[in-house]
Amino acid sequence: MHRTVRRARSPILVGIALALPVAPLAAQDLVLTNARIVDPATREITTGALWIEDGRIAGRGEMAPVDAPGERIDLEGRWVIPGLNDLHTHSFGNMAPGGAMDGAGTQQIAMRVLRAGVTSFLDLFGMEDYILSLRDRQRSGEIGGAEIFAAGPCFTATDGHCSEYGIPTRLIDTPEDARREVAELAPKRPDVVKVVYDHYDYGPRSMPTVDRPTFEALVATAREHELPVLVHVGTWEDVRHAVLAGAAAITHVPRGEPVPPDLAELIAERGVYHIPTLVVHMDLSEHFRNPELAEESLLVELAPESVRGVYHLGTDGLPESARAWVERQATFKEEIMESVRRLHAAGVRFLTGTDAGNWGVFQGYSVHREMMRLVEAGLSPWEALAASTTEAGDFLGRDFGVGEGDEASLVVLDASPIEDIHNTQRIRMVVHRGEVVFGG
Repeated sequence: MHRTVRRARSPILVGIALALPVAPLAAQDLVLTNARIVDPATREITTGALWIEDGRIAGRGEMAPVDAPGERIDLEGRWVIPGLNDLHTHSFGNMAPGGAMDGAGTQQIAMRVLRAGVTSFLDLFGMEDYILSLRDRQRSGEIGGAEIFAAGPCFTATDGHCSEYGIPTRLIDTPEDARREVAELAPKRPDVVKVVYDHYDYGPRSMPTVDRPTFEALVATAREHELPVLVHVGTWEDVRHAVLAGAAAITHVPRGEPVPPDLAELIAERGVYHIPTLVVHMDLSEHFRNPELAEESLLVELAPESVRGVYHLGTDGLPESARAWVERQATFKEEIMESVRRLHAAGVRFLTGTDAGNWGVFQGYSVHREMMRLVEAGLSPWEALAASTTEAGDFLGRDFGVGEGDEASLVVLDASPIEDIHNTQRIRMVVHRGEVVFGG
């Protein structure tokens, strides 16, 4: 790419070695010319320029004004999309079966995922004070990286899911518990309230979950404090209760049967977002069936060989429980995809979320896999891209896009993501809040 008016800028983030926590730099003024601008909001691709001031898109048109300030970069006809978002992650790092772990920590992950074009993520369960404090430090300008949104704790029943990891969280067994615990958390202003409401029969692995009165008390109290509720669900009846109670979003795709048609219509009618996390349902088995996926160039830059290499070893050495999970994933793929097709046909709005931190899913990289899976389930490339960009912005109350006034977090691609969604991995440059953080 041709560039003029060069000046000092942030270091290029190439691979894990350089993805270290650093203080943020002030947003630079920037002019991107000769771009193919891909707008998920309007589903149009236009050729022209974007000029950026103070971290926002100051204008967009065929030509940039001659007096537009800042460095000029000729993109030579490359494609510009809004920054990508992961709306369901656990940002401590990556894990693989057999105990392999890359415990990079949230602050380093926030720097690392920029290389994947992921400019913000929503952490849905971590150490409450740590993750919310880290988010606040970032918003005050103390640290950099992809923007951190966070739920903080996971609301769950005593001995319920989330309680098994040894991380303190908020336990609720009665409506009074729910009202008290949400009210105590509210002053910390989590970006969402996350609750486990999961009545699926996992056999010997089943765990307690909150009952419906307790769940409804949590949703009502969170809404009183103007906090959106995001619900981990296990059954379609869980989904129905969540929608009727006023949840903002549900995450995961229940198994056992495809979504009932009337429920798909209800979800769409109530405007509840769905974060299906297809990769966490499918990609563990996919990585073992196709271990060459672990050597894709973008993933090699984002995750260490100690985690990726596990998939080359096969399943023979894994514990029986891990082998069983790999085998089960292959059996319910079509059922899950059918549910997503029905939800899509009903007009449900989707968001990309990966559940990274689990086996077979990788921070940053798996957002691209999630978009690919959404297209496989019947969404158009436009819709899958919107799920990770403009729809994510709508859910978070932010201006994520490529229009005038939108936040200047952008990804420059070497090929069109609309012709082939896999092209979102062909990243030439990443701009975050007006600062070039990769490539250029």
